[in-house]
Amino acid sequence: MDSRTDPPPPSVKVTAADIYGTWVGWKGSSLTIRPEHRAVVEKLDGQEFAFDDGWRMSGPGSWRLLKPGAYRGGNAVGDGWVIEVKASPAGLAGEKGPFGQGAGAATELSPDDGASRTEPPPGKAVWDIGVSRSKKGELRLFFLTSDPDIRDTYYLTRKK
Repeated sequence: MDSRTDPPPPSVKVTAADIYGTWVGWKGSSLTIRPEHRAVVEKLDGQEFAFDDGWRMSGPGSWRLLKPGAYRGGNAVGDGWVIEVKASPAGLAGEKGPFGQGAGAATELSPDDGASRTEPPPGKAVWDIGVSRSKKGELRLFFLTSDPDIRDTYYLTRKK
């Protein structure tokens, strides 16, 4: 099925407290969102075309919650609430502002895909992550992988 014209999942209103915790994806990936704008990524794949580079990043970083209308990245994650995450294998201690404070899927990924992702990650990466609800009403985070026009969606669900 061609998903290029599908809209992003509907956005939901959230507060920072709603998104605190650890969110898990495929093949051991996770994103932990902590108070004071601190984040930790574990084996998190790149967003959009960076996914095709074959790296997975683990390291500390930071986040900020963008209100509807503040996100300027196009229709990749919709026009609602967006979590912007920055991380680096070495941390982001040198940056000022909220990003310096913290020094699955619409198209299924094959079970073997995670093992082949061996390229070293970049020095820093940024993810724009949308917030939606599953059919059961649970919050889930998402971003697109590969060509954003294809709309392969990478979902993260709250760790129980």
